[in-house]
Formats: sequence, C-alpha cells, structure tokens
Amino acid sequence: MTSAELPLATVGVASPRRRRDRLRDRIPGWFSWRVLGGSMAAGFAMGTVLVIVAWVAFGADLMAPPRDVQLVIPRGTAALLAAGQASALPAQVILDQDDRLIVSNQDVATHTLGSWVIKPGQSITIDATSPIASVFTCSIHRSGSFGIIVQARPGLLDGILITMLVSVPIGWVLFAGATVFRSLDMDPEAA
Repeated sequence: MTSAELPLATVGVASPRRRRDRLRDRIPGWFSWRVLGGSMAAGFAMGTVLVIVAWVAFGADLMAPPRDVQLVIPRGTAALLAAGQASALPAQVILDQDDRLIVSNQDVATHTLGSWVIKPGQSITIDATSPIASVFTCSIHRSGSFGIIVQARPGLLDGILITMLVSVPIGWVLFAGATVFRSLDMDPEAA
C-alpha cells in the first residue's frame, strides 16, 4: 500500500459545512437570527419615534435660535446693599450656548460683574460662546457673587447616541416577547 492509497485524515480540519452545522447545534432551538434582526429593527424604529416625540415635547427650546437675555440693575440697588438688604436680582443666569447676556445698569452707582465695570446708564453684552459654569464676583448681591451657566446645545451626535441607548433595550424586549410567543406556538402540549 502506497501513501497515495492511504485515506486522508481530517483530524482538526473541518469543512465550512461541518463548522456551520456544529455552530447550529450550539444555538438553542428557540433562538432565531431573523427574529432578533427584526426585533432590533423594530426597536430602532420605535426608539427613533420616541426620541423625536420627546425632543419635540421637551427639547424644542434647545433648538430655538439664540436669544438675548436681559439683566437690568434697577435704580436703588447700591442703596439697598448699603442698607444691608438683598437685591431683587437673580443669583445666577442659565443660558444656552450662543445666547447673549445683556446687563444694563439703571442705578446711580457703578457696578462690577467679574472684570466688567458697568457705569450708570451703560450696558454690556456677554456672549455665551461655549459651555461653562462660572461664578463671578459682583457688586449687585450681598454675597458678592453671580453665577453664569451656559448649557451646550445638543447636536446630531447626541440625538444618535440617545436613539441607540433607547432602541437597543426596546429591541431586546421585543425579541424576548417574540421568543416567548414563538415557544408557546411550538409547544405541542399547549394545544
């Protein structure tokens, strides 16, 4: 018997068909790639609709055009502070990115806000160009501080991330529900 007549050993090397059959044997009978794909697609569609509805209901103001926020220092503010009383001005202002804060001094005294000096009858404009949360020294509060918070405007990447975070769990819930219903239909004892 020559070496050409010996049968070839296929130890350790499996044909693609054998590998696929072994993989198929490892997957439980209740699992379906088609149901998983359909559930994920339906979850993505439902998640997209939910994100759009939530965006319109709660986030539409974030997509509004930039606005001008007025802060008026009224006449008599310096006198109130000198008497030990609190001013009626807010301790902080929350802006969206690209908004402008316009501070007008209608008082008879000069006031400061951070490094800005605002003389009587003068106005300053502070552009909110980037997201920050800062506390400035000021002369318009007894505490001597004034906070400015600039919130970032959400972008397309934020919307995609939120959609994915919502869609994947919805897809898994749909897949679990479909799998349970499929297993109930396949159960011969249920009839």
